[in-house]
Amino acid sequence: MNNYFLQKTREGKVFHSHNTTTGAVTVLSSTFTGLCLDNPYGSGKDLIIESMSFVGSTLGAIGEIGVCIAPNVSTIAQTGTAAVVHNGKLGGGDLHKGVGRTFSISTLLSTPVWLETIGSARVTANAVEGLESLYKRFDGTLVIAPGFYVGLQTLTTARTGLCSITWAEDDIL
Repeated sequence: MNNYFLQKTREGKVFHSHNTTTGAVTVLSSTFTGLCLDNPYGSGKDLIIESMSFVGSTLGAIGEIGVCIAPNVSTIAQTGTAAVVHNGKLGGGDLHKGVGRTFSISTLLSTPVWLETIGSARVTANAVEGLESLYKRFDGTLVIAPGFYVGLQTLTTARTGLCSITWAEDDIL
C-alpha cells in the first residue's frame, strides 16, 4: 500500500470518479467522450494520479485504451457533462469534491497527446481478449498541474465501456 495515498485518504484529499453509464470512449481528439480529469487554472492544487482504468462492455474490433494529456496549459475552464466524484474518506459522499473536475463528455480546449497505453481489448462473438479491467497504477508518478487535464481515450478505434480515475489533491510545491 502506498503510504502517501493512505495518508491523503485519511485527510479527505483522495477522490474517485467514474462514468455512471457505459459510453463511447473516442479516438484521440478534442471532441472527447470517456473520462477526463481537469485541474482548473488557478486552483492552487496539484492532482496526483493514483490510478486509471477502463473496462469494455460491447463487442467490437481490437482497440487500444490509453492515457492522454493536455499538450499545454489553458487559462480557460473546460466545460462538459460532469461525471460523478466521490471523496475516498467519506465513503462515497459527494459533498466534498475538491478542485478536480471530471467530464464524461467535453469539447477539450486542446487536442490531447497520447501519454501511455494501458491495454488493448478485442471482444467479438467468437473471442474475448482483454475484457477484464485495463488498469494503470501511477502511484503519484503523474501530476496534473493547474490548467492541464488527463483522460482516457483510444488510439485506433472507439470502444464502449466504463472509465475510472483515482487521484489525490495536494498543495503545489
